[in-house]
Amino acid sequence: MSRFEEPRFVLAGSFRSGRLWLLQFFVNPILAGLFAAWLLIPEAKLCQLGFSVLLAVLIVAAALLLHAGTLNFFSDQSREQAAAIKTAFGRALRHLAAIVACAIVFYLVWTLAGGLAGYQETFPIYVRSTLPAGLRGNIPSGVLTGSFEVLVFLLQWIAVPGLFLPLILRAADQGFRGFGRAGWKTWKTTIASLHYWLILAVAALLGVYGSNTLLGWRPSSESPTFAAETANLVLRMLLAYGLGLFSWMVACSLIGRRAGSAQNVAGDSIT
Repeated sequence: MSRFEEPRFVLAGSFRSGRLWLLQFFVNPILAGLFAAWLLIPEAKLCQLGFSVLLAVLIVAAALLLHAGTLNFFSDQSREQAAAIKTAFGRALRHLAAIVACAIVFYLVWTLAGGLAGYQETFPIYVRSTLPAGLRGNIPSGVLTGSFEVLVFLLQWIAVPGLFLPLILRAADQGFRGFGRAGWKTWKTTIASLHYWLILAVAALLGVYGSNTLLGWRPSSESPTFAAETANLVLRMLLAYGLGLFSWMVACSLIGRRAGSAQNVAGDSIT
Protein backbone atom coordinates (compact mmCIF):
# COMPACT_ATOMS: atom_id res chain seq x y z
CA MET A 1 0.00 0.00 0.00
CA SER A 2 1.42 3.39 -0.98
CA ARG A 3 1.87 6.10 1.62
CA PHE A 4 -1.16 8.05 0.32
CA GLU A 5 -3.48 5.11 -0.29
CA GLU A 6 -4.68 4.60 3.29
CA PRO A 7 -5.44 8.33 3.89
CA ARG A 8 -7.38 8.35 0.60
CA PHE A 9 -9.43 5.29 1.61
CA VAL A 10 -10.09 6.73 5.07
CA LEU A 11 -11.25 10.05 3.66
CA ALA A 12 -13.42 8.44 0.99
CA GLY A 13 -14.90 6.04 3.53
CA SER A 14 -15.88 8.86 5.86
CA PHE A 15 -18.22 10.29 3.18
CA ARG A 16 -19.78 6.99 2.11
CA SER A 17 -23.01 7.37 4.12
CA GLY A 18 -24.97 10.61 3.84
CA ARG A 19 -27.57 9.27 6.30
CA LEU A 20 -24.91 8.78 8.95
CA TRP A 21 -23.66 12.34 8.39
CA LEU A 22 -27.19 13.69 8.78
CA LEU A 23 -27.66 11.66 11.93
CA GLN A 24 -24.46 13.03 13.44
CA PHE A 25 -25.14 16.57 12.24
CA PHE A 26 -28.57 16.85 13.83
CA VAL A 27 -28.44 14.55 16.87
CA ASN A 28 -25.32 16.12 18.40
CA PRO A 29 -26.90 19.61 18.68
CA ILE A 30 -30.12 18.05 20.00
CA LEU A 31 -28.17 16.28 22.74
CA ALA A 32 -26.28 19.50 23.50
CA GLY A 33 -29.59 21.36 23.80
CA LEU A 34 -30.98 18.68 26.11
CA PHE A 35 -27.85 18.95 28.24
CA ALA A 36 -28.28 22.74 28.47
CA ALA A 37 -31.92 22.21 29.49
CA TRP A 38 -30.81 19.60 32.06
CA LEU A 39 -28.60 22.20 33.74
CA LEU A 40 -31.70 24.36 34.34
CA ILE A 41 -33.80 21.64 35.99
CA PRO A 42 -34.44 22.51 39.65
CA GLU A 43 -33.75 19.83 42.25
CA ALA A 44 -35.75 21.12 45.19
CA LYS A 45 -38.24 18.24 45.06
CA LEU A 46 -37.68 14.51 44.89
CA CYS A 47 -39.59 14.16 41.62
CA GLN A 48 -37.45 16.91 40.06
CA LEU A 49 -34.28 15.18 41.21
CA GLY A 50 -35.50 11.86 39.80
CA PHE A 51 -36.34 13.46 36.45
CA SER A 52 -32.92 15.15 36.40
CA VAL A 53 -31.14 11.83 36.98
CA LEU A 54 -33.27 10.04 34.37
CA LEU A 55 -32.65 12.74 31.75
CA ALA A 56 -28.90 12.70 32.44
CA VAL A 57 -28.79 8.92 31.98
CA LEU A 58 -30.76 9.14 28.72
CA ILE A 59 -28.50 11.90 27.33
CA VAL A 60 -25.32 9.98 28.14
CA ALA A 61 -26.73 6.72 26.78
CA ALA A 62 -27.88 8.41 23.56
CA ALA A 63 -24.47 10.09 23.05
CA LEU A 64 -22.61 6.82 23.60
CA LEU A 65 -24.99 4.96 21.29
CA LEU A 66 -24.60 7.61 18.58
CA HIS A 67 -20.82 7.51 18.51
CA ALA A 68 -20.34 3.80 19.24
CA GLY A 69 -22.83 3.00 16.50
CA THR A 70 -20.86 5.23 14.15
CA LEU A 71 -17.67 3.32 14.94
CA ASN A 72 -19.51 0.05 14.32
CA PHE A 73 -20.75 1.30 10.95
CA PHE A 74 -17.25 2.15 9.72
CA SER A 75 -15.91 -1.15 11.04
CA ASP A 76 -18.62 -3.05 9.15
CA GLN A 77 -17.82 -1.02 6.04
CA SER A 78 -14.16 -2.02 6.12
CA ARG A 79 -15.00 -5.72 6.56
CA GLU A 80 -16.50 -5.75 3.07
CA GLN A 81 -19.96 -6.58 4.39
CA ALA A 82 -23.21 -4.68 3.96
CA ALA A 83 -22.79 -1.74 6.30
CA ALA A 84 -26.23 -0.75 7.60
CA ILE A 85 -26.85 1.99 10.15
CA LYS A 86 -29.67 0.00 11.80
CA THR A 87 -27.47 -3.08 12.22
CA ALA A 88 -24.48 -1.12 13.51
CA PHE A 89 -26.51 0.88 16.01
CA GLY A 90 -28.52 -2.16 17.10
CA ARG A 91 -25.30 -4.00 17.90
CA ALA A 92 -24.08 -1.00 19.90
CA LEU A 93 -27.36 -0.92 21.83
CA ARG A 94 -27.02 -4.61 22.76
CA HIS A 95 -23.50 -3.95 24.05
CA LEU A 96 -24.28 -0.67 25.82
CA ALA A 97 -23.08 -1.93 29.23
CA ALA A 98 -19.62 -2.73 27.85
CA ILE A 99 -19.52 0.62 26.06
CA VAL A 100 -20.36 2.48 29.29
CA ALA A 101 -17.66 0.63 31.24
CA CYS A 102 -15.03 1.39 28.59
CA ALA A 103 -16.18 5.01 28.22
CA ILE A 104 -15.86 5.62 31.97
CA VAL A 105 -12.23 4.49 31.95
CA PHE A 106 -11.58 6.56 28.82
CA TYR A 107 -13.13 9.66 30.39
CA LEU A 108 -11.11 9.30 33.61
CA VAL A 109 -7.81 8.93 31.74
CA TRP A 110 -8.73 11.73 29.32
CA THR A 111 -9.56 14.03 32.27
CA LEU A 112 -6.28 13.21 33.98
CA ALA A 113 -4.39 14.04 30.79
CA GLY A 114 -6.25 17.34 30.45
CA GLY A 115 -5.60 18.12 34.11
CA LEU A 116 -1.89 18.38 33.33
CA ALA A 117 -2.69 21.78 31.79
CA GLY A 118 -2.97 23.09 35.35
CA TYR A 119 0.81 22.69 35.66
CA GLN A 120 1.55 24.67 32.51
CA GLU A 121 2.94 27.65 34.42
CA THR A 122 4.77 25.81 37.22
CA PHE A 123 6.24 22.64 35.73
CA PRO A 124 8.19 24.29 32.85
CA ILE A 125 9.65 26.78 35.33
CA TYR A 126 10.72 23.92 37.59
CA VAL A 127 12.31 22.05 34.66
CA ARG A 128 14.16 25.20 33.59
CA SER A 129 15.46 25.70 37.13
CA THR A 130 17.03 22.23 37.12
CA LEU A 131 18.99 22.86 33.91
CA PRO A 132 22.67 23.86 33.99
CA ALA A 133 23.20 27.63 34.07
CA GLY A 134 24.72 27.72 30.57
CA LEU A 135 21.84 25.78 29.05
CA ARG A 136 19.21 27.66 31.06
CA GLY A 137 20.29 30.97 29.57
CA ASN A 138 19.77 29.70 26.02
CA ILE A 139 16.26 28.29 26.59
CA PRO A 140 13.58 30.92 27.23
CA SER A 141 10.82 29.92 29.63
CA GLY A 142 8.29 30.51 26.85
CA VAL A 143 9.80 27.67 24.82
CA LEU A 144 9.38 25.21 27.68
CA THR A 145 5.85 26.45 28.39
CA GLY A 146 4.90 26.05 24.74
CA SER A 147 6.48 22.60 24.58
CA PHE A 148 4.54 21.52 27.67
CA GLU A 149 1.31 22.81 26.12
CA VAL A 150 1.99 20.77 22.97
CA LEU A 151 2.71 17.70 25.11
CA VAL A 152 -0.62 18.04 26.94
CA PHE A 153 -2.43 18.42 23.61
CA LEU A 154 -0.73 15.31 22.23
CA LEU A 155 -1.69 13.29 25.29
CA GLN A 156 -5.29 14.51 25.63
CA TRP A 157 -6.36 14.70 21.99
CA ILE A 158 -4.18 12.15 20.19
CA ALA A 159 -2.60 9.55 22.50
CA VAL A 160 -5.54 8.88 24.83
CA PRO A 161 -8.24 8.83 22.10
CA GLY A 162 -5.95 6.85 19.82
CA LEU A 163 -5.54 4.16 22.46
CA PHE A 164 -9.08 4.06 23.87
CA LEU A 165 -11.37 4.63 20.88
CA PRO A 166 -10.41 1.26 19.33
CA LEU A 167 -11.29 -0.31 22.70
CA ILE A 168 -14.68 1.39 22.66
CA LEU A 169 -15.16 -0.03 19.18
CA ARG A 170 -14.35 -3.50 20.54
CA ALA A 171 -16.99 -2.98 23.23
CA ALA A 172 -19.55 -1.69 20.72
CA ASP A 173 -18.87 -4.52 18.28
CA GLN A 174 -18.63 -7.54 20.58
CA GLY A 175 -19.40 -6.37 24.11
CA PHE A 176 -17.25 -7.67 26.94
CA ARG A 177 -16.28 -10.62 24.72
CA GLY A 178 -14.28 -8.14 22.64
CA PHE A 179 -11.67 -7.91 25.39
CA GLY A 180 -10.53 -11.50 25.05
CA ARG A 181 -7.19 -12.56 23.60
CA ALA A 182 -8.34 -12.08 20.00
CA GLY A 183 -9.74 -8.67 20.89
CA TRP A 184 -6.48 -7.41 22.34
CA LYS A 185 -4.62 -8.75 19.32
CA THR A 186 -6.98 -6.79 17.06
CA TRP A 187 -6.47 -3.68 19.21
CA LYS A 188 -2.68 -3.91 18.97
CA THR A 189 -2.87 -4.38 15.22
CA THR A 190 -5.18 -1.36 14.95
CA ILE A 191 -2.83 1.07 16.68
CA ALA A 192 0.48 -0.36 15.41
CA SER A 193 0.82 1.92 12.41
CA LEU A 194 2.54 5.23 11.79
CA HIS A 195 -0.21 6.13 9.30
CA TYR A 196 -2.80 5.61 12.03
CA TRP A 197 -1.20 8.11 14.39
CA LEU A 198 -0.42 10.65 11.66
CA ILE A 199 -3.99 10.69 10.32
CA LEU A 200 -5.36 10.85 13.85
CA ALA A 201 -3.03 13.77 14.62
CA VAL A 202 -4.22 15.70 11.55
CA ALA A 203 -7.85 15.03 12.49
CA ALA A 204 -7.22 16.23 16.05
CA LEU A 205 -5.47 19.40 14.87
CA LEU A 206 -8.35 20.22 12.52
CA GLY A 207 -11.08 19.31 14.97
CA VAL A 208 -9.69 20.87 18.13
CA TYR A 209 -7.23 23.58 17.15
CA GLY A 210 -8.96 24.49 13.88
CA SER A 211 -12.42 24.72 15.44
CA ASN A 212 -11.17 26.78 18.39
CA THR A 213 -9.34 29.11 16.01
CA LEU A 214 -12.53 29.67 14.01
CA LEU A 215 -14.54 30.34 17.16
CA GLY A 216 -11.94 32.77 18.48
CA TRP A 217 -11.53 34.68 15.22
CA ARG A 218 -12.83 38.24 15.29
CA PRO A 219 -13.54 40.22 12.12
CA SER A 220 -11.81 43.59 11.82
CA SER A 221 -14.45 46.24 11.28
CA GLU A 222 -14.32 49.92 12.11
CA SER A 223 -18.08 50.19 12.63
CA PRO A 224 -19.45 46.77 13.61
CA THR A 225 -23.21 46.34 13.91
CA PHE A 226 -25.15 43.92 16.07
CA ALA A 227 -26.62 42.18 13.03
CA ALA A 228 -23.22 41.79 11.38
CA GLU A 229 -21.63 40.50 14.60
CA THR A 230 -24.48 38.02 15.10
CA ALA A 231 -24.27 36.75 11.53
CA ASN A 232 -20.52 36.39 11.85
CA LEU A 233 -20.87 34.46 15.11
CA VAL A 234 -23.44 32.08 13.61
CA LEU A 235 -21.25 31.51 10.56
CA ARG A 236 -18.18 30.83 12.71
CA MET A 237 -20.13 28.41 14.90
CA LEU A 238 -21.43 26.51 11.87
CA LEU A 239 -17.96 26.33 10.31
CA ALA A 240 -16.37 25.22 13.57
CA TYR A 241 -19.05 22.59 14.10
CA GLY A 242 -18.70 21.36 10.54
CA LEU A 243 -14.93 21.13 10.87
CA GLY A 244 -15.20 19.31 14.18
CA LEU A 245 -17.75 16.87 12.76
CA PHE A 246 -15.60 16.25 9.69
CA SER A 247 -12.59 15.49 11.90
CA TRP A 248 -14.63 13.10 14.05
CA MET A 249 -16.00 11.23 11.04
CA VAL A 250 -12.50 10.90 9.59
CA ALA A 251 -11.25 9.57 12.93
CA CYS A 252 -14.13 7.06 13.09
CA SER A 253 -13.45 5.99 9.50
CA LEU A 254 -9.77 5.50 10.33
CA ILE A 255 -10.42 3.48 13.49
CA GLY A 256 -13.17 1.43 11.89
CA ARG A 257 -11.09 0.69 8.79
CA ARG A 258 -8.02 -0.45 10.72
CA ALA A 259 -10.01 -2.44 13.29
CA GLY A 260 -12.14 -4.09 10.60
CA SER A 261 -9.07 -5.00 8.55
CA ALA A 262 -7.38 -6.40 11.67
CA GLN A 263 -10.48 -8.53 12.39
CA ASN A 264 -10.46 -9.84 8.83
CA VAL A 265 -6.88 -11.02 9.31
CA ALA A 266 -7.59 -12.50 12.75
CA GLY A 267 -10.88 -14.06 11.63
CA ASP A 268 -12.67 -12.38 14.55
CA SER A 269 -16.43 -12.57 14.12
CA ILE A 270 -19.05 -10.04 15.16
CA THR A 271 -22.05 -10.66 17.36
